[in-house]
Amino acid sequence: MIFISAYSKDKELRIRLLAVDLLKELKNSYTYKELSKLLNIQESLLCRYVNGNTIPSEVHSKEILDKIRNEEFLIKFFYNKISFREDGYIDTSSLLFYPNMLKMLIEIYYQKYLGRKEISKIATIAVNGIPFATLTAEALAKPLIIMKKHKDSIHLEYLDENLKESEGIVTSIYLRKDYINRDDKVLLIDDVIRTGTTIHVAYKLLSKGGADVVGAITIAAVGKEWIKHANTINIYPIFRL
Repeated sequence: MIFISAYSKDKELRIRLLAVDLLKELKNSYTYKELSKLLNIQESLLCRYVNGNTIPSEVHSKEILDKIRNEEFLIKFFYNKISFREDGYIDTSSLLFYPNMLKMLIEIYYQKYLGRKEISKIATIAVNGIPFATLTAEALAKPLIIMKKHKDSIHLEYLDENLKESEGIVTSIYLRKDYINRDDKVLLIDDVIRTGTTIHVAYKLLSKGGADVVGAITIAAVGKEWIKHANTINIYPIFRL
């Protein structure tokens, strides 16, 4: 795991504290009895860990991390946190209440589909994808680029692309020229993909700046219309709804 991979002595405390943070996140969804069964740790000991009365040893912390860092478990856990509204809105905001676990899941998908590809920057389009892209940038220790629907200053140079949001409504997406270089290898992140139009426009905008877009990870994909862009950019949804 990239953001906790260095098991050297100077990282020992971080690993132990991360184990505690993960237990605190899980405690928001499980009772101590359920956690005890899930992790095979005594309830009384879990209580001391979560309440900060004691910190698990390095060995115990690694065991906790290994049990939580399980793709099947994380997929099931987070799927139950996605809300489906009557108006068709897919609400993924609750996933952000579990940042360490979510970073684990994103990192698993990165390693699974893009682990052999060099990445120099993370990119997203404002606004819904920003928190997920921020977590990804932190997990992979890479700079974050945010493309916006407005210019921050008339004194800055921008690249732009048109985005057709609906019939008769076209907006512009802007990328600061000084944010992108011709040797950049960029991973796109977004929350929900439906038609794939936003991801495609982001791809075109980054490519216009000379970057190589190595792929895109989205939290969720709805329907199949987005697949038409798969010939242009490799898109890896964590959840297919």
